[in-house]
Amino acid sequence: MAGVAHTPHLEKRPSGYFFRRRLPCAFREISNPGQSSALCLSLRTDVLSEAKILVARLTVLTDAAFALTTERPVDHLKPEHVALLTELARCQIAAHEALRACAEPRSDEAANFAAQVERNTQDMLRRALALGDRGPVTEPLREMANRMGVTLDEGTADWRALAFEALRVMLDVSRERERREVGTYEEPTPIFRSVMAHRSASPTAALPVAASQSHSPALGILAAAVSDVTSIAVPPMTAASMPQTATEAAAPLRAPVDTAAAPAAIADTVPEAPATPQPAAGDASPDTAGKDDDTAFRIKLRPPLLKNIDLRDLSPETREVVLTKPRGITLLEGIKLMKELKMAGYGDDFSMEQTGDADAGKKWTSNSGSKANVAEKFWVEFVGDVPFEDADRDDIRDALKILPELPFQHSKGKTKFVSEFGFKALIEDLEAEEERLEKEALELLALDGNATEADREKAALDARIPRIRAETRAKHRGYIKSVGKMLYDLQLIDQNPFEICGVSNKLKDKWKKSEEKRKRVCWDDRIYTFLGSPAFQGPFEDEGEPLYWIPLIARLMGLREEEACQLGPKDFGTDKGIAYVDVKCRDANNVKTIDSQRRIPVHPTLIELGLLKLVELRRGEDAHRLFVNLTRGETKKTYSENFSKKFTYYRKTNDCYWEGLDLHAMRTSFNSDLMNQDKSDAIRCVLMGHDPVDEGARSYAQGLTLKALYERICDVELDVSMIARPFDDTGRFRNEEKVVDFRSAAR
Repeated sequence: MAGVAHTPHLEKRPSGYFFRRRLPCAFREISNPGQSSALCLSLRTDVLSEAKILVARLTVLTDAAFALTTERPVDHLKPEHVALLTELARCQIAAHEALRACAEPRSDEAANFAAQVERNTQDMLRRALALGDRGPVTEPLREMANRMGVTLDEGTADWRALAFEALRVMLDVSRERERREVGTYEEPTPIFRSVMAHRSASPTAALPVAASQSHSPALGILAAAVSDVTSIAVPPMTAASMPQTATEAAAPLRAPVDTAAAPAAIADTVPEAPATPQPAAGDASPDTAGKDDDTAFRIKLRPPLLKNIDLRDLSPETREVVLTKPRGITLLEGIKLMKELKMAGYGDDFSMEQTGDADAGKKWTSNSGSKANVAEKFWVEFVGDVPFEDADRDDIRDALKILPELPFQHSKGKTKFVSEFGFKALIEDLEAEEERLEKEALELLALDGNATEADREKAALDARIPRIRAETRAKHRGYIKSVGKMLYDLQLIDQNPFEICGVSNKLKDKWKKSEEKRKRVCWDDRIYTFLGSPAFQGPFEDEGEPLYWIPLIARLMGLREEEACQLGPKDFGTDKGIAYVDVKCRDANNVKTIDSQRRIPVHPTLIELGLLKLVELRRGEDAHRLFVNLTRGETKKTYSENFSKKFTYYRKTNDCYWEGLDLHAMRTSFNSDLMNQDKSDAIRCVLMGHDPVDEGARSYAQGLTLKALYERICDVELDVSMIARPFDDTGRFRNEEKVVDFRSAAR
């Protein structure tokens, strides 16, 4: 097998001969990320001579492929950066040609000197490439980025890659200018190509107007090349969007010149450009015209992607905005556009075509609609209703400093926390209120000669009005950033100034360190103080009092608040003598997840208290719900929205309110009781409506019987001997001797 060993890339294996070649590092990094480091192909032959011929051919082909890869350095650049470099080269050549066209005749020495200047420039650029010095192209890139509306972050790897490629582009441009300085043009002029084309089509055809044809064919070819590389359709630029004078063409960008290498006399060889004509009365100013040209160019470069959304999902006002403002959409208009699309049920990726989902829209409105309402007021107050991409970053930073000072209950109905005169005024009022409360508390302590420093510190802390938490702060910042991302994806803006609002997990964790950690807690013995409150003592005007039943259902059956609030007589049934409740998404009911739909046995303690009697009562009344007097909230359209407020108010006014011990803590306590029993966790997940713990529970839970669930739910125990039964004749206790003052016991 000596022939195999001396033939590159040829291997002998039991199954035959193979071609195996390692991939170059550049190929792996650019064209084959995360893949194998070698190419291995079966030659499907056992004959050595045939294998050598095939290997030789494959070697030639792979050599060509690897060479082609190294000749495509722009794969690591963003599309907008490729377009920027393309326009940079075009403007450099156009500026040079404009100056040459306006120049006076010159001598052979002057022409040779100009060519020598370009060669000096090339030497300087080659040295910059060798050293990685990006200084010569920094200003040209900045000017071109401003012209195109592209944001460059000069501290990133993307900038370094862009600037390095710009050095190569400028080197190519300088070589081309050197050839043109000595009269060498390798391609026919656009006019000649046009003449020949018209001559071939029609010998009598008139010569096209030079003003309209002087640039478009070449730029059409350029646009096609850019489109191939970047997949961005760049329409041919008309003469109106091109520089009109030599000064305008040459001023923004100049070829880098090594002033140390070039003689000072170079200035004498460059003729003075003609003065720019002054605009006539009534004409647009040069600045305005230039800005309009820039906007028109940016629109051509990135036309709006309105096909990605269904415009019929928008209000007439917003629809008109997106149709008539390919650029210049304002901050408030952008926020409203995002709000309407999310309410229609759109996702987050607007760079692809989407269709609205009514159910998703309702869920978003319920969970996140308030963020949009705050954004409409907050960001407009501090940044102004300016064009979105023109938002001043310093104004955004000022707003970000104020955001953490918003009160925890801002915009939630209380006059004290409503920003009637703006958020800044609201915060100033709250700070004055805190100062007043602290001063009054310290004055009272001053009357007590035994007050300590700890007492004074507590007084200052008690005067502090809670501010929004880190999670809420991050959501408000993330929302406005997502508005900018949506507008950028739809190509209605070319830069998102609200990118600075993004919050990393590391920063969010840093914020959380300085605030009290909130975890779900379980009810302890204070639940008996709660059960000793009036709602559980009778007499009862309504046997279906929600304040009586819903906390008990949550504690003994683990139902979520909305699941308990929306219970109806049709949700109850029996199976082999065991009463159950069906938690399903039907009859206008809502459930949190797919696994939330479940069948749960009714806890025997609830049966003892008369829950099934309430079910029969409502069936006799032909009622749709057990708790007929509950109403849906205005914002989330759920029963729990209003009941949660009622439940909080009840606890605060009946001396049984403790932070963290809310209605959901009843469900948490139910879950803890199940976990404290060393039994099947799969059954716990079913009772709680959680995702199954493993594939067996996920796919094969059909055989789980109601009896097994009933036996497990009986592990949850609660002493209810001190509360009244709504369906007893007396409406009082069965065991009068157990009546105690549970408030005193808890204290």
